[in-house]
Amino acid sequence: MGDIIVRQKGFITTHYMVYVGTQSGIQMVAENQRGVGVQIVSLQKALANNLIKRIEKFSGTESDRHTVLPRIKKLLGKPYDLIRFNCEHFARWISNGKMTSKQVETVSLIALLGGIGFSMASLTAKKNGVFIILAIVLFLISISVHLLQKKK
Repeated sequence: MGDIIVRQKGFITTHYMVYVGTQSGIQMVAENQRGVGVQIVSLQKALANNLIKRIEKFSGTESDRHTVLPRIKKLLGKPYDLIRFNCEHFARWISNGKMTSKQVETVSLIALLGGIGFSMASLTAKKNGVFIILAIVLFLISISVHLLQKKK
């Protein structure tokens, strides 16, 4: 109980869920699903015909493992939020008490680097208005994602 199961979701995205054990012989997981929120479902349903990409073993003590199910039950029904409470935020909080999402942090970093790149390109381009606008938009996206992450 408490292990994080990761499956491929799209071309570059993954879906995170937390193993909670078996119920009537069926393996069960908790997940935070867009449009549904936090729920407990069968592993088969959560995998949605995708293969398991990796399993991250529960890193806490046996005593910590006893907090997994109460934490999940406390969050049942809580709505999904792509930036502040997605499936990875949920799984990591249940497993290690840290509500983080490397996927969101990576997108934020890419937006920031893209903004910097467009800024540099605008300095050398003859028609730099478009580059400046793109740089500002990407920079604002990066800052917004970063601030929303910290707001939790």
